[in-house]
Amino acid sequence: MTWQRIKDLWHAFRNNIVVKVLLCLYKFINFILRIAVLSLILYSAAFSIAASIVLYKGFIYVYDLYDSVESLKDTQPEMSKYMEALKDSNPNIEIKHTFVPLDSININLQKAVIASEDAGFYFHPGFDVYAIAEALNANRISGKTKFGGSTITQQLAKNMFLSGERSWERKFKELAYALLMEHELGKDRILELYLNYAQWGKDIFGCQEACLAYYKKSCSKLSVDQAINLAAMLASPGKHHPHMRESQFMAKRRAVIYQNMFPKKDSLLVDSLKQLMAPPDSTRK
Repeated sequence: MTWQRIKDLWHAFRNNIVVKVLLCLYKFINFILRIAVLSLILYSAAFSIAASIVLYKGFIYVYDLYDSVESLKDTQPEMSKYMEALKDSNPNIEIKHTFVPLDSININLQKAVIASEDAGFYFHPGFDVYAIAEALNANRISGKTKFGGSTITQQLAKNMFLSGERSWERKFKELAYALLMEHELGKDRILELYLNYAQWGKDIFGCQEACLAYYKKSCSKLSVDQAINLAAMLASPGKHHPHMRESQFMAKRRAVIYQNMFPKKDSLLVDSLKQLMAPPDSTRK
């Protein structure tokens, strides 16, 4: 066998090996690409299904919130969520509650409650950033979580729809309900509901029953002093009542409410309280 023949055989062998290696490499890369493409297709399908489920659940979640708020436009629930929870925890309790329209509630009580619970009620969108900041600062100074900075709208949302648990989900729901109520119900309806479902004693809910229990009169006939006394006890209705003249807590609350109701100069408080004295606006919800 000539040397040239040997070289030709070697080149043929080597080329055959290279071809086989390249072919194997091609098959391997092709397999990997197929797996990658299939994985992407499966991932896209799974993501689409998961996204659809999330969107559907989100829609149902938001719709339930909206439907709950919408139902308050023209109806008065027999009991709020808080009242139901109280009844469940103590089946023997006899809850006293009577609904009265806003125009049957003395203007002094309306003003006193706003001055006590939410001075900027007619100007915020359902939450008050300034009040929240003040509450956080007060809690930091005291070292305890004593102040919440919740508006009347937020308090109503919590009482009407939410449980007493403390969680970020509940705070999110509270804010969502507050924004929806501001948009769908309007300020006057929110104030009307708040005054009718607020707690004014261990088993007393609504200003009408509170006035009958403490002053033996309708809530349309309160004096300024009586209105301030009732508003003062809202911060702690289970422990205080309007006849506690020697209570430091009640004395401080009355002083704050009086100062907010009758500020010495024009301010946001003055403007907010003046809204209650203005004639009805047919364009306002």
